[in-house]
Amino acid sequence: MLRKASTHHFHTPLKLISGKTLPGFSLVYETYGQLNENGDNAILLCHGLTATAHAAGKDDTDSIDGWWHTAIGHNKVLDTERWFIVCIAALGGFGGSTGPASVNPKTGKPYGLSFPVLTISDMVNTMKQLTDVLQIKRYHCVIGGCMGGFQVLDWLARYPDKVGSAVVIGATAKTSAHSLALWEVIRRAIALDPDFHGGDYYDKEPPKAGISLGTMFGMMVWMSREVMEKKFGLALAEGKQKPSYSLEPEFAIQKFLSSIEDSARGPFDANAFIYLTKAMDYFDLERDHATLETAFSQVKGKTLLVSFDSDWRYPQKEVDKIRLALEANHAPVEHHCLHSEFGHGAFLYDFHNGLDRLIENFLQ
Repeated sequence: MLRKASTHHFHTPLKLISGKTLPGFSLVYETYGQLNENGDNAILLCHGLTATAHAAGKDDTDSIDGWWHTAIGHNKVLDTERWFIVCIAALGGFGGSTGPASVNPKTGKPYGLSFPVLTISDMVNTMKQLTDVLQIKRYHCVIGGCMGGFQVLDWLARYPDKVGSAVVIGATAKTSAHSLALWEVIRRAIALDPDFHGGDYYDKEPPKAGISLGTMFGMMVWMSREVMEKKFGLALAEGKQKPSYSLEPEFAIQKFLSSIEDSARGPFDANAFIYLTKAMDYFDLERDHATLETAFSQVKGKTLLVSFDSDWRYPQKEVDKIRLALEANHAPVEHHCLHSEFGHGAFLYDFHNGLDRLIENFLQ
């Protein structure tokens, strides 16, 4: 698989939806495969909330497979012998693109919480600029799940002529009160960590306790009750034959949550999480375009919508509103709800349970 990691620097000011302006910005991206002579085999892959541009292959620094390695490569669903795949680290996120960890040219120090608030549309607008730099006139398909699914929907609304087809996985046309509450609790957990220092921690120890607590809470709402019961039940932690009746974690689920503290210490940046979840807070195509029908009024290409029956954060009936809006504009669309026990994470952890075949058939 031909993999290339790159960074492009934009030196012109970027006007944001909020009215604020960035003096310039950089985007980190990776490509897989080669753009063909006709330039019609490009696929844009929009990553989820905590992922980066590193979607497949081994990372240059720590040899970790990309976040959708199972889908990308020779003879895989996104076959790199056929497709030229582009994955861009979102503005404001974890992957090295300009964000709160970047140096503010006015102060010579990291932005921290002085970084301007972003929206999904701001991210998509920067992706569009990089697409022009790469001389890709039109994507054969734009694919994304979770936050990446929000971005795909925004592409359809803002740049429909650049999108030949679209795959939206586990995403709705606007955020929900439930998600607003979830993100707010996790952000509060991070902010209350004494090591957070109001977001000014880049020359200090990061707020590990707040990150860990927030991640544990997120895991509780990400996993459905049924999945937790099946995976852990009331089993005692490994090595325990009977309860010791102490205040220490004794059950398998408690040990699992404790283990998250170590796994949450990777490339996770607390400020980036705050900015990305705030961007998701503001996502509402109905508000921005008056109606969903209006938002998708110029869409001509086909769209594949995928939901999961155990994903109670982005339920089937909410995803189906997108189908109805596209059908109202006579745009070809199909919606499939797959069975999975993995909830919202099914597109990452249960890919070969039907999602692989749906995407492969859709791309034919």
